Amino acid sequence: MSEGASTRRPGGMDAGIPKPHDLPATLGVSTPRPEASRAVGTGAAGLGLVAALVLCSGACGLIYQTAWLRELRLVFGISTPATAATLAIFMAGLGVGSLWLGARVDRVTNPLFFYGVLELGIAASAALSPALLALVRIAYFALGGQASLGLVGSTLVRLALAACVIGVPAILMGGTLPAVARAVTAAGDQGRRRLARVYAINTLGAVGGVVLATFVLIERLGAHLTVWLAAAVNLGAGLAAVALASGPSMPAAHLRLVPSPPAAAATPQVGPRGVYAASALVGFVFFLMEMVWYRMLTPLLGGTTYTFGVILAMALLGIGLGSALYALRSGSGAPTRAAFAATCGLEALALAFPYALGDRLAVLAMMLRPLGLMGFGGGVLAWSVIAGIVVLPAALVAGFQFPLLVRLLGEGRTDIGSHTGRAYAWNTAGAIAGSLAGGFGLLPWLTAPGVWYLATWLLAALSVWTVVASARSQRSGVLRAIAVLATLGAILLVVVAQGPTAFWRHGGIGAGRATTLTEMKTPNDLRGLVQELRNRVGWQAEGRESSIAAFDDDGLALIVGGKSDGNVIADAGTQVMCGMVGALLHPQPQRALVIGLGTGSTSGWLGRVPSIERVDTIELEPAVVEFARRCAVANQDVTRNPKQHIVIGDGREFMQTTRDRYDLIVSEPSNPYRAGVASMFTREFYTSAERRLKPGGMFLQWVQTYEADFETIRIVYATLCSVFPNVETWSTLEGDLLLVGSREPVVTDVGALRQRIAQEPFRSALEHAWRVRDAEGVLAHYMGDRDFGLTLASICSPIVNTLDRTTLE
Repeated sequence: MSEGASTRRPGGMDAGIPKPHDLPATLGVSTPRPEASRAVGTGAAGLGLVAALVLCSGACGLIYQTAWLRELRLVFGISTPATAATLAIFMAGLGVGSLWLGARVDRVTNPLFFYGVLELGIAASAALSPALLALVRIAYFALGGQASLGLVGSTLVRLALAACVIGVPAILMGGTLPAVARAVTAAGDQGRRRLARVYAINTLGAVGGVVLATFVLIERLGAHLTVWLAAAVNLGAGLAAVALASGPSMPAAHLRLVPSPPAAAATPQVGPRGVYAASALVGFVFFLMEMVWYRMLTPLLGGTTYTFGVILAMALLGIGLGSALYALRSGSGAPTRAAFAATCGLEALALAFPYALGDRLAVLAMMLRPLGLMGFGGGVLAWSVIAGIVVLPAALVAGFQFPLLVRLLGEGRTDIGSHTGRAYAWNTAGAIAGSLAGGFGLLPWLTAPGVWYLATWLLAALSVWTVVASARSQRSGVLRAIAVLATLGAILLVVVAQGPTAFWRHGGIGAGRATTLTEMKTPNDLRGLVQELRNRVGWQAEGRESSIAAFDDDGLALIVGGKSDGNVIADAGTQVMCGMVGALLHPQPQRALVIGLGTGSTSGWLGRVPSIERVDTIELEPAVVEFARRCAVANQDVTRNPKQHIVIGDGREFMQTTRDRYDLIVSEPSNPYRAGVASMFTREFYTSAERRLKPGGMFLQWVQTYEADFETIRIVYATLCSVFPNVETWSTLEGDLLLVGSREPVVTDVGALRQRIAQEPFRSALEHAWRVRDAEGVLAHYMGDRDFGLTLASICSPIVNTLDRTTLE
């Protein structure tokens, strides 16, 4: 259906959820005869206020979602299992709330009052969430995280702890759509267009919520203040709804949002089981596509927090506009199964069209890149155009589907609360199944383009099945024809088209690494560029977390989400020496921890140091291990060294939960502007690293100065210096810095340094990476001592990057 799409996020992704309203759960007064209850105890002004409340409710819901998912990922990590656990609890809460509270709404005399109580409950439970998050963080870290609990155990713990934080408000949110739908729907509203209008208003509010949270609130206020601000808005909405519901009743003629013909007996067009199954399937497909959109658009848009926000906002915008279109449709005829078949066919066609465009969309993204020269607004405009082409059409059809499915269950006010709640619950169940199937099986197995292809076929099959099921009806011949033609068009497009290739997936367009169109003199130049890039891919894999590729030119290069994250030859100066500098400076290193496997060079060369007994390497993406195997010649065969222990997981979570202590800790994340990476440059992360060091231990941070302004570098220095009393600076390559943090100043014995340089593997590493053979050559890479770092950090008023306010992101 349509809502499943909206109720989750991706990502994802990770990601975005569209839910319908902030829901409170509590109680209202229940009485037996729903028909005796009023539609809304106000006139036109009151209905305008209800619309405003619903708009605010949708905005707050997405603000909560964005903040909660972000905060829980900072506790559980950003891996797919961790994100899936959080999303599953959130979506399950919405589904349970819509099912339980939706049925309850039909038994209350004043559904608007009930809605107001739900909003008050959301405000109270959301306001408590930052305190609960602090307790959850303590509990999870005390249990040891995934490293101690294992994948299954840690997933169960994450589910339980996430439920403690967001379970109650999510359940309450699930009840708000059924409550407000019953409050505004009149008995004569056969098409249930008021429900569609409310859903549209709520979802458009959600668009505002995700834009505010992503682009303004969290950056300026931090996650905690953002949640409390949303709770205050919820509180006001709840009080306003209660006051409005408690006011004097006005004639029903003043309450109408749309013209209402006389009430008629409900005549469901199809059995409820069929509607619920359809709702679950469209929710499954839409959530699969949300995951695909995040994965596929990352190489084109850049993979930042802002681009993910644009994708989610575009999905919600489409859902809101689609629902509004249903509410504004002309004619009073009741929707039929053929109408639903038509929406499935059109949605399949909307998915197939951008798939068929394939690399043409990548070329368009290249053409729009110069808009970024206009400033941040120009970049957002470019992202919105691409996301609009890929996401908006399918989301618009999905938004039309949800009220249509609810209408197929009945008409008017009769059982509208339970109908809405059950349809939404089944949609949410399908979405949860889609998230688990996509993240743990379908994406790695079929690849993102393969899942895109599958989703189109699933919708096409649902359209055909519905057309066949409605064949006996003499009505809706035109709609059946539309369904058939749209379905055939979708199938033809995905079967004939090549779809996205390596040029889209690994071309580095979003990261600004691709050749610009201004360098293309003729169309043949562009064709040559596309073909050349396709030929450079020597190996590729769809990982659990990202798309991975190996470029086979000038040394193997690791491509993650369309961005190069290391070349075994060109980047050896950094990737080999990040660890070896620490091994040279430390008198007797025995245990080392490396965050990020990458090409394997840092871990591999450290593992060859005679004094090193064990190297723990934490890598988020399992597919990167296979890439490292392919680089065995350059990385000292890291995957086969018995000293090496490669752990698949989130590096920050491991750092916060492990009880081990290390002589050297090397952190090599990607650029901090990438979504989620800035958490590896926070004061909390550095504090955890400092606590995991043995006496005399060193923390080594790789910092990319390319694609970063001076303010970014200054914030990194200010944050690291706020934890480590001594921070020294080395240059590993042009554009790469290595910051060495320690509790005490590092004392370099030049004589001992000369002796160590003459030994293996230091001699080979220095010749290979830096082309030097003596102590003078090594020290030529030394840039500054503690005072150098403090001077940079103190320029202007110091800004420290924290988990609550990740300024670097």
